[in-house]
Amino acid sequence: MRLTAAINGDLRKQVANEWRVAGSAIRKGLREAGKGLQADLKRDAKGAGLGKLGNVWKVRVYQGRTGPTDSFAFVYPKGGERTRGAIWALDTGTTVRAKNGRYLTIPTNFNRKGGKRGGKVIYTIDQLHDTFVQKTREGHLLLFARVGRAQIKNAKTGRVQDRAFVNSQLLGSGRVRRTREILKYGAVPMFILVPQVRISKRTNIDALVARWQTRLPELIVKHWRVSNGG
Repeated sequence: MRLTAAINGDLRKQVANEWRVAGSAIRKGLREAGKGLQADLKRDAKGAGLGKLGNVWKVRVYQGRTGPTDSFAFVYPKGGERTRGAIWALDTGTTVRAKNGRYLTIPTNFNRKGGKRGGKVIYTIDQLHDTFVQKTREGHLLLFARVGRAQIKNAKTGRVQDRAFVNSQLLGSGRVRRTREILKYGAVPMFILVPQVRISKRTNIDALVARWQTRLPELIVKHWRVSNGG
């Protein structure tokens, strides 16, 4: 008994079409994995209390030079060297020390737009005048600067409202009265000066990347099946 088989149609066209379908599935799978990783990185940063740092991640899918099988998804943080350095420090845990000079300068909320943590820094230390330093209870140093009146008076009620407020826990009870007198003349704590800062590990980038690398094959197969009609 003889068995014979035949292929109907143009084999080259069929292979070329299947190759295009495969390439499209690979790119779609890479984009879905990249977007999934981006979303997980954002949630991870938010859960760690890092605020807007999770919004720096972007996704791009690149086609390889040799064809779709050489394609890859690139998930990267936008921004400069400082942003990348901050992400690295928060993902590994490290001690940051001053490179030039004796102290690191950490802006207080009074020196941030809107008075909020994470807001844009208003003044650099070189832009400040009439500065002086006061020691905190923990041994840190506060750099004060005169940047305008630190109190305002409500015209209707006559009550005086602080534009700048110093936490008594930060300064210690013995310094509160003195510091409030300073605020009346417009001096505000603009920077905390410390010799070094220990940053603990707060993100899990490697684990999230590994999770989406594991899922990538099933995503590609899913898109391949959809392109072939299920």
